[in-house]
Amino acid sequence: MENIFHLPKPGRLSIITAGILICYAFLPYVQVPAREISFPILGILISFTLNFYNLISLITAIMAAAGMDWLLSDHPNRENLNTFPHLILPALTAGAIGFPLGLLEIGSAWWIILGLGSLLVVLILLSEYISIDVRDIRYPLALMVLSGTSYSLLLILSIAIHSAGLRLYQILLLLPTIYAFFSLRILNFRLGGRWRVEWTAVISMIVTQFLIGLFYWPLSPVRFGLLLLGPAYAMIGIASSLEENPEIKNIFLEPVVMMGILWILAIFIP
Repeated sequence: MENIFHLPKPGRLSIITAGILICYAFLPYVQVPAREISFPILGILISFTLNFYNLISLITAIMAAAGMDWLLSDHPNRENLNTFPHLILPALTAGAIGFPLGLLEIGSAWWIILGLGSLLVVLILLSEYISIDVRDIRYPLALMVLSGTSYSLLLILSIAIHSAGLRLYQILLLLPTIYAFFSLRILNFRLGGRWRVEWTAVISMIVTQFLIGLFYWPLSPVRFGLLLLGPAYAMIGIASSLEENPEIKNIFLEPVVMMGILWILAIFIP
């Protein structure tokens, strides 16, 4: 069998990465006063604070999504491919890096986050490109990168949304949708390109029940994120195992152990 080995054009990858880095380089040197923006939706007043690093995060997210679509435009399997699912993870990854960079002063920590964040963006772009073809010999490695990043972003977004001090109905409008997308996408990775909407619906319902219960506990944002990620990870693992391996003894061990580790971390991390 012929080994499939596709890579994006280096020039395009360099341009995308450089553009994102340039946007982040402006963060320490441009100071713009934050503005409070509010508007009503169905009689509910929605308000949020817009500052410069939020705007940069949005710009870099759009650049990453557009860049990913540009990279995929010359992939040999590009015909009749819906590229939208491949754009969201790069966009969220690039956008998430802007939050710590906007909060920190320039120093060793700032440069480390910038370097590691840039490397992560490149890895995500490459992995999404590779994941187009399940026959690619690097597909399992790409799967590990994309799945690991997806779980990390789920934790980061859960912590960020809890830290924002939103009401329960506002969180219910955001987090279940986010978990539904990532669950669907991770299952798609693990099942070789198959979309399992029914499993996604079950996982989202279970996560929503945990979310409602955890919301009323006096938890720190980190603990809230870890406790919510635990059942999500377990259910995604169980769902994919049921699809791949019908032997009951091999289905529950790894997901339940990992959920236990996340919950133990939630106990000891303040």
